[in-house]
Amino acid sequence: MTVPYQVLIAYRPFHIDDPNLAQTVATDATIQAAFEALQQAGFDVSVLSVGADIANVLRHYDPRHTVIFNYCDGFDDDPTGYDPVTGIFERLGFAYTGAHDAILLSSQDKGRTKVIMEREHISTPTYRIYEQADVNGWNIFPALVKPVRKHGSLGITPESVVETPEQLARQVGRVLNEWQQPALVEDFIDGTEYRVSVWGNAALEVLPLMSIQFLPMPERPYGMKDFDTKWLEHGMQIDIPAKVEPGLLTRIEQVAMQAFRALEMRDYGGIDIRVRDGIPYVIDPNANADICDVSSFSQMARAAGYDYATVLARIVGLAAERIPGT
Repeated sequence: MTVPYQVLIAYRPFHIDDPNLAQTVATDATIQAAFEALQQAGFDVSVLSVGADIANVLRHYDPRHTVIFNYCDGFDDDPTGYDPVTGIFERLGFAYTGAHDAILLSSQDKGRTKVIMEREHISTPTYRIYEQADVNGWNIFPALVKPVRKHGSLGITPESVVETPEQLARQVGRVLNEWQQPALVEDFIDGTEYRVSVWGNAALEVLPLMSIQFLPMPERPYGMKDFDTKWLEHGMQIDIPAKVEPGLLTRIEQVAMQAFRALEMRDYGGIDIRVRDGIPYVIDPNANADICDVSSFSQMARAAGYDYATVLARIVGLAAERIPGT
């Protein structure tokens, strides 16, 4: 295959001492797997280590013949931080994979995301944002408490699901003190969680769903992904494809595509959904979903018959539609 552009895998190395946080970021092995997959797909591909001089480095490349595969997530050794590198890509005129800079910035704030979903009439759990531990007025229990600007389940523990006003005030105070940011409190929907992977732009495709059933555990009476559960896959039964009744499957797919468009995702994205009384609720959308070779996205793509090289090639192809002059 002859491709009229080269692919640069933009990768910002991290230096994280905390072994728990270290598992949330891309590693050299992750980047090597992506490099080999893109080579296998027939691309002229290089790895671009992103540092403070990235703007000057990029001036050696022609935006008319380059696609940047954006593998940057996190900033200043904070794996959940907003990385302004996409703003640099845009200023220099480069096409790059995934959501555009403004969306990546706004998606850091769960409150903003909630406002958009409400405005677009997309089902999402009832919520409030608290900047102090005065939680008078909240009367929906059980409730889930989490930092409003953290991702990857950081700040979520078994104590994050609360059943009383006293527990709520204590947990909100803990978020305010430990994470130095407001707390998002929302109606907790128990039960099976569905991860929905969507890709495309003008036309969208929903990959086979992943279902997560939470196994009963004394220390976790409610089914949820706290930090340990999410990254260690502890106490969960995962099925791909999920076993879902056809009518419900259609509703889940429709809500996921609605959220993808409303939140202005591009190329690919992940939407976490839970169901109550037959209604799918968007729990957590991810405009910068993990797409490493062992990610849930890649597993769902394999269930649809796509190998890893094909997955990355398609994502690059979607971004290439934005090359200047095309």
